[in-house]
Amino acid sequence: MRGVRTVERAVEERTDPEAEVIRGYCVAVRGALSDGGHPPLDPGGLHLQQRLAAIAASLDQVAKKGGCPRR
Repeated sequence: MRGVRTVERAVEERTDPEAEVIRGYCVAVRGALSDGGHPPLDPGGLHLQQRLAAIAASLDQVAKKGGCPRR
């Protein structure tokens, strides 16, 4: 989760579709980190783990497909 800002800076000048996808994943990670849940019935740590697992699964699917196609 560390390094999200570094990744965002690396693509901030780019306008290609791949950069847009990368920015979208960065927003998803930031959103997951900022959601604290509503204890005790919705503990923030469990919710964070579930959201990060979903993001990781999505990234795995992109990697299996070969990433974003280059133009």
